[in-house]
Amino acid sequence: MYAIGAFAKLTGVTPKALYLYERRGLIEPRRTRAGYRRYTMRELQQLSRVLALKTLGLSLQEITRLRPAGSQLADILARRRAALEEKREQLDRALRAIDAIADAEQPPDALEKFVNESSWDRWEARRQAFPAPVPRAPDRASPSRVALFRKIHDALERDPRGRAARALVREWDALLEREAGDDEGMANSKRQRWAGRQQWPAGMRQYVASLYDMEPAVWERVAAFVEREGLRKERPVL
Repeated sequence: MYAIGAFAKLTGVTPKALYLYERRGLIEPRRTRAGYRRYTMRELQQLSRVLALKTLGLSLQEITRLRPAGSQLADILARRRAALEEKREQLDRALRAIDAIADAEQPPDALEKFVNESSWDRWEARRQAFPAPVPRAPDRASPSRVALFRKIHDALERDPRGRAARALVREWDALLEREAGDDEGMANSKRQRWAGRQQWPAGMRQYVASLYDMEPAVWERVAAFVEREGLRKERPVL
């Protein structure tokens, strides 16, 4: 028979944990006439069962519900397996992301893109789970901006070299400058967002492209042309 200190040292389990397992009814040490706990092989077997079941990811509440043995076993194990499968998927995604970042030509850029993707996905999930209590008008690009952007797209479709589209880019620059007005801070913010669009999350790229009624790949081709023309003329695109 062991006192609690010796039993804790033998098993590698803290006295605090032993007290908790006892309160849960998972181990049942005997008591001396003076009220001191004494642990035997029976309690060692009980503790071994608890520790083994914990390696399956079972909570103490679930382990308690398995007494007597077999009670609700199938239901508890099925739910635990589903939770472990979800955890494995999370770990697999994390490993793939780490490998992709490490193997990228510019790991810092790849890391920044991952952070943006993760942040977008998290906030999008929260938006869907907890809708805004106050309705707001849907985001959209101005009709004049959408129309001009599509005109640039159509011009590039007719002439991929972009001769006709270049004149439309000048109109685009003027339109966005008018929309910014005298607010240079807004103009600079738009320039920075546009220049960093390669780091946008996929969801954000899909969203912005939808404002122009385009698929992301199509929107990006037009956006890249507009940006190149703006830089070539030393007029940053807004």
